[in-house]
Amino acid sequence: MSSFAQRVKSIIGLSLIFSLSACSLFQTKNPVPQNLTVEQRSAYLERNTHWRMTGRIGIITADESNTANISWYRNGDTSELRIYGALGTTYARLTTTAGKATIELPDDKTYHGDNAELLLWQTTGWYIPVNALQRWILGIASNAPSVQYQEDGLVKQLSFDSWQLQFQRYQSFSGLTMPKKMKATHPDITLKFSVREWEMNPHD
Repeated sequence: MSSFAQRVKSIIGLSLIFSLSACSLFQTKNPVPQNLTVEQRSAYLERNTHWRMTGRIGIITADESNTANISWYRNGDTSELRIYGALGTTYARLTTTAGKATIELPDDKTYHGDNAELLLWQTTGWYIPVNALQRWILGIASNAPSVQYQEDGLVKQLSFDSWQLQFQRYQSFSGLTMPKKMKATHPDITLKFSVREWEMNPHD
């Protein structure tokens, strides 16, 4: 074998090793823990503030009933709640960062405020307790004022500020038990969630 052929063979070999190493590092970055007990699951979710939930939301009031797609992303103090239609049309995109809220509506309308819940209600008429749900929608108690548990130890219901959040069904997502169906009820509104996917430590 010529010296040129040997050099090419060496380069190809090193490239394959580098590629396999890179793939291994990429795949194992922040893996989701498996086979957690209920206590370990709660502790993991309490620490993890980087996630994305996608699915469907139903918004029911005395005057109307609407359903839409929902994508809820959180990374530390930053979160983005997007409610959109079947064809991808965004009805509302609510972003909060460091206590400041911005909502984007159709026709390029954008509004800003200090209170995400109030801003959402003033601009859309939807009363969604985004601050509280951001903590509890994962199915953890997280210092909730009132909590009921299932026989297996998972949260069954939370009560807070005239709201009741019921966890109607759980399901395994990538080996982690997470809420699949939820219902949040208030004297003035009912919210129904049907989760399509939970992602922990999603790639942005």
